[in-house]
Amino acid sequence: MDPIEPHPPIVFDESGAPVSVRYGDVFRSRGGARAEARAVFVEGCGLPQRWRALHRPGSGVARPFAVLELGFGAGLNFLETLAAWRDAAPAGLRLHFVSIEAHPLARTDLARVHEALGADVADAARLRARWPLALPGMHPIEFDDGKVVLHLCLGDASRMAARLRMAADAIFLDGFAPERNPAMWDEATMRAIARLARPGAPFSTWTAASHVRDALVAAGFEVERIAGHGGKRHRLRGRYAPRWRSFPAPSAPPEWPSNDVLVVGAGLAGAATAAGFARRGWKVQVVEAQPLAAAGGSGQPLAADHLHLSSDDNVLARLTRAGLSARDWLADDATPAPDGKLVLDADDEQSQKRIAMLKALRFPAEFVRHVDGTEASELAGIMLPRGALWLPRAHVEDPRALVRRWLACDAIALRTGTRVERLEPDDRGWRALGAGGGTIARAAIVVLANAADATRLGATSSIRMRAMHGQSTWLARECLPGLRRAVSGLAWAAPAEDRILVGATFEAGDCVEFTAQADASNLRRLARMLAAPPTGALARADDWARAARSASVGVRWSSADRIASIGAMPDEANAGIDAERLVHDARRPLPRMPGMYGAFGFGARGVLWACLAARCLPALADGSPAPIEADLLRAIDPARFLRRNLRQGRER
Repeated sequence: MDPIEPHPPIVFDESGAPVSVRYGDVFRSRGGARAEARAVFVEGCGLPQRWRALHRPGSGVARPFAVLELGFGAGLNFLETLAAWRDAAPAGLRLHFVSIEAHPLARTDLARVHEALGADVADAARLRARWPLALPGMHPIEFDDGKVVLHLCLGDASRMAARLRMAADAIFLDGFAPERNPAMWDEATMRAIARLARPGAPFSTWTAASHVRDALVAAGFEVERIAGHGGKRHRLRGRYAPRWRSFPAPSAPPEWPSNDVLVVGAGLAGAATAAGFARRGWKVQVVEAQPLAAAGGSGQPLAADHLHLSSDDNVLARLTRAGLSARDWLADDATPAPDGKLVLDADDEQSQKRIAMLKALRFPAEFVRHVDGTEASELAGIMLPRGALWLPRAHVEDPRALVRRWLACDAIALRTGTRVERLEPDDRGWRALGAGGGTIARAAIVVLANAADATRLGATSSIRMRAMHGQSTWLARECLPGLRRAVSGLAWAAPAEDRILVGATFEAGDCVEFTAQADASNLRRLARMLAAPPTGALARADDWARAARSASVGVRWSSADRIASIGAMPDEANAGIDAERLVHDARRPLPRMPGMYGAFGFGARGVLWACLAARCLPALADGSPAPIEADLLRAIDPARFLRRNLRQGRER
C-alpha cells in the first residue's frame, strides 16, 4: 500500500475556522459546524428514522448498520452520528461507521479542531485517546461497549474503497472542495463506492458541483439537487438505484437460528476466536480434545509477536500489522503493556537495506525505527554487535496466560478431554458428535480451530498442512545477565524472571520428543547472532549448554504459503460437481459449508493470527464490514487453494 502522508499542521483563518494548508480549504465553518454535520449527513440520509424502523428478531445477534464516509477529517460527522445513534437506535443493532481518510490529522491538531468547532467534549476526547498511528490500512475503534465501531481506513479514497468488503446502508461524501481535491470525487471513486452500496442506500453531500453529480449518475445513483445548508445555495442527495448491475449486490446480513457458536479447539486459535465472538454477543461453547486448554502447540512458556516488514508493504506485512491491531483490541486490564522487541541486523548490508525500507515506508517511529548498535544494546541491556529494528509495540507473553484470560468470560463454556469425531448439519446448524456417536454440542455455527484436525472435520483436502517441530530451551540468567527484552534474528531470546527462553526450532516433523540436537541448535544460533565477530560463537554455545535445559516442545501446523487459514470453509464436494463453471468463471463464488468457519495453520505466528481470527470471524458471521481489506481476506481464505486444485484436476 502507498505510504500515509499525515496532514500538515492546521492553521486558522481570520474567522477562527480551521484551514487545511494542503487543500486550501476550511474543514468547516466555525459557526454551525455540528448543525451542518447533523443536517446534511445524519438527517440528509434519514438515519434516525431508518434506525427506529429496524429491529432484530430474537436470535440475539446484533444486526449491523453500516455508514460509509469519504473524508473523515476531524471526525465531526462520526461524532454527530454517534450522538444521534444513542438517541434513536433500538436494541439489536450495531453501528459500523467506515470512513476513509488519506491524510490523518495529528492528535494535537485534532484537539485544536475539536475545540474550534465545538465538538462534543467527552466523545471527542474518547476519539483522540483511541486515535491510531498513521499506518496504512484499517483501524477499528470501538465506542459504547462495542455497540458502535468506527473503522478508520487510512489511504487513498479510490484505492481504499476498492479494497473494502462491506454493505453500505448510507453514504456520506464529505471531502474537501471538488476543485481542490478532484481525485476523491471522480467517476472511478464513485464506481468503487457504488459496489459497496446496498440497493436503495441513500447518500448525501454538501456540494452541488455538476461533475460530481455526473459521476454519481454514471455510477448508478439517483441524484437530486436541494437547498444547501448554512448559506450554501445547493447540495446533492439521492440513493443508489442502478438501472442494471455488472456486479452482484452486497449480501444481506445472515440469519442464524440462534446466537450459539461452537469452537473446536482451546489453544490460541480457539480461545481468541471464542473471546471475539463473546464480545459480539454470541454464546460460545469451546470443546478441546486435550485434558487442558493450550496443551498442544500453544503450550509454550513465551510467545512473541513476530511482525513482518517489507519494502513493498506486502500482504504478509499488512496481515501481521492487522494482527497486532487485533491484539490491542482483545487486550484487557490484565494485559501487560508491550515491552517491545529488537530484530537484529544480520550484517551491515542488511542494516542499509532496512534503513532504506523504513525511509520508503514512512512508518511512524512509534511503530518501528532502525537503531544503531549502541542504542540497540541500551534497549536490550546486553552488548549487541550491530543495529536492529526496534518494534516498541510488540509483545512477549506467556500464551497459556493469554488463553486463560480469553476464556475467562461468562459467555464462554469450556469442555476439555472431549474429542469431536464428526460434525453433522441439523435444523439448528451443526451437531458435534463424539466417539460413541453421542451429541457433544449443538450450535448455529461452528469454528474449526483445532490445527491439522480441522481439515478432517471440514472435509477439505485442498489445504496441505505441514507439521513443524518446535523446541525451545531454558538458558540460565547468568549467561546473559543484563538481557531485559526480547531480541531476535537467527534465533530469539527473551527474559522470563530468573531464566531466559531461547528458541525455537521450526523444522519439518511431527515429533513431540525433546532432542539434544534442537537445544544445541537454539544455542548455536543465538551465539552466532550475538557474536561480533562470529569467531568463538561455537565455544560460547558449548559453554551455555552446561547452563541450559529443554523448555518446551510441540508441533505447529502451517500451510504451504505459511499464512493462516481464517474464514468460511469450502464445500469441496459441491465444488467438484460444479468444477467446470468454477474453473472457467473466476468471478463465480466458490461454494461454502453453511455456518462452518476455520482458524488454523498458524505456524510460528500463533498469537497474531489468533487475534486476527478473533476480529475477522465474528464480522464474517454477522455480515458486518470486514475489519481488514478484501485482498487480505482472500489471502487468509481457507478456500484459496481450491480453485487452483480444480483447475489442475480439469487439466489432468
